Amino acid sequence: YQGLSKLHIYKQWYQRRVRGDIYIVFGHDEEVMGLYGAKVVTAELKKRGVRFAFMMDEGCPVLKKGSFPGVNGPVGLICTAEKGFATMKLSIEHGGGHASAPPPNGGAITMLSNAIIALLNTPMPSLFGQGIEVSMFEHAAVSQSWFFRVLSSNLWLFSPILSFAMSLKDSTRAQIYTTFAFTKIEGGVKDNVLPNSASVTVNSRLLPGHTVDDVVAHVKKTIKNPEIKVEVIYSNEASAMSSTESEGYNAIHHTVKQIYPDAIVIPGLLIGGTDTKWYGELCDDVYRFVPSFLSSEDIKRFHGHDELITVKNFEQIVNFFHHFIENLERSFEAEFHDEL
Repeated sequence: YQGLSKLHIYKQWYQRRVRGDIYIVFGHDEEVMGLYGAKVVTAELKKRGVRFAFMMDEGCPVLKKGSFPGVNGPVGLICTAEKGFATMKLSIEHGGGHASAPPPNGGAITMLSNAIIALLNTPMPSLFGQGIEVSMFEHAAVSQSWFFRVLSSNLWLFSPILSFAMSLKDSTRAQIYTTFAFTKIEGGVKDNVLPNSASVTVNSRLLPGHTVDDVVAHVKKTIKNPEIKVEVIYSNEASAMSSTESEGYNAIHHTVKQIYPDAIVIPGLLIGGTDTKWYGELCDDVYRFVPSFLSSEDIKRFHGHDELITVKNFEQIVNFFHHFIENLERSFEAEFHDEL
């Protein structure tokens, strides 16, 4: 739907004079690393010497009322950074045998299961207070109720409280921790035979401030089993943090306020991944935002059953891109518009 809305606006603006160039890029393989889409496009643009003032890709939406602590209204999250990732394979080869006489250590599957439990129970240290959440809470404080305003304005004192509160929900815990998800497991072919080998695929999402090497070191230290091989299949470091004072951020911020005048707009961290892991080489400031208006229940539909947006929200998305391009041409004094 974003692609259709962008093409609609591109057609509308095709014959208008725009300060500078606007590139609209569509990749066909974003969900599978973008190796033959965004990576190739980036290489071509670098060859041509193209540099951008800023870039906007998919990211967080405008969240409906009740989605952010202490804020009695919608919240637009402009993600100024995104987490990195490391897909690892943990594997073990260990003597098998008949299931009637298992060894004291339980065999390959049991040893690998112990490693999984150890990683679940031993998270990497939280970096709360050292990353983008500082800017996020500082921007939110002016619109929060007095209690949360006091907390957000004094992170030097109340970081442990806010960190604990964010750790209570999956979606917010992922913003302050490097996470480990176990996505595939293999081992055994018969119900009465101990397998000679077993493996599990681990998908880790890295906070800015943690590196792939940090994650691998943590895994090896935590599982404490030299028999388990840790192999990085593919990875990408977390992004740098973009400015909240740039032309691009201000244009997105102002346009969100035009389309959703009741929303507060704050920076945030994208816990997923985008094509900006490639395109980020072409500029200093990268922003990840979608002008959708969603609740936490709507977000649960991503890549699942009944993924949808309303007709009204589709209109708002088109409206957003229309005014966003206009705002690149003017100062931020334009009146708010509810309709095209």
